[in-house]
Amino acid sequence: MKRIFGIFLLASCAQANAEISAYQGTATFFPDETSPSGLPDAIPCVTRPAHTGQPMLFCTWLTSTRYVELWDAQRQHNVRLTNKVNGMCQRGSCRVRSAEVGNWKEDTPFQLSIWYRIGSSTDGKPVAYHINTTHQVSYAKAGSLLMKFYMDSGVPNNELVSTFDKRYNGGWAAWNLEKDGAASAASNGPSTPRSEWPEVKTAWCNPRLDDDCHINNNKVPIAELGKWLPEISESNADQLGGYCEAILCFDKNGQPMGYLLR
Repeated sequence: MKRIFGIFLLASCAQANAEISAYQGTATFFPDETSPSGLPDAIPCVTRPAHTGQPMLFCTWLTSTRYVELWDAQRQHNVRLTNKVNGMCQRGSCRVRSAEVGNWKEDTPFQLSIWYRIGSSTDGKPVAYHINTTHQVSYAKAGSLLMKFYMDSGVPNNELVSTFDKRYNGGWAAWNLEKDGAASAASNGPSTPRSEWPEVKTAWCNPRLDDDCHINNNKVPIAELGKWLPEISESNADQLGGYCEAILCFDKNGQPMGYLLR
């Protein structure tokens, strides 16, 4: 670990302005984004000024924009779209025009990579989740997933730090401190925010009573559902092919996947 830290530190000092901006180049090959395949389960979001000077939430894994062709089932032909969308989070809902693409507690404009939805980390920070991801992660874990994605995609060592820096609050240095701190806290007991929930085989809530929910056949107060399942919006459940009943949501196979945001 010390050797890797040294490599990154030297690279950061030697080429502080070097950053990968192309989707394909020397030894670097990212997914083509024509499908969700190959993208990380979660990526961290950062708040920084937009070109207007207004603070804006950025949930993207690369700065540059490219066009991708996606099949439009309604129109029955390919459409050419950019790989990032712009929208607004207001009153807890993040939308691109009329389409909801996640939830965030602050009112802010945002930019989001396609195949992702905006959500919260287990420690309350902004994270973009892959549309097929149904569990929450910590902010540091999202950073780790992004770093692994860069390394697997062939980003050279001397450009890893600067490419990562703009996509994590506090940059690479903060991520190293936070991920090491999270690992240390995890070894000390269950008080650490969990990146995964325990296995839930059955879940149901009585729609006629305010506080009558059962997880794995055990009664659980609504206030404690977050100990068992991640928060999810009904639109996100629908995007993932699932459905919601009462305040719980299930995947297409009827397995519990989360509880509705309130």
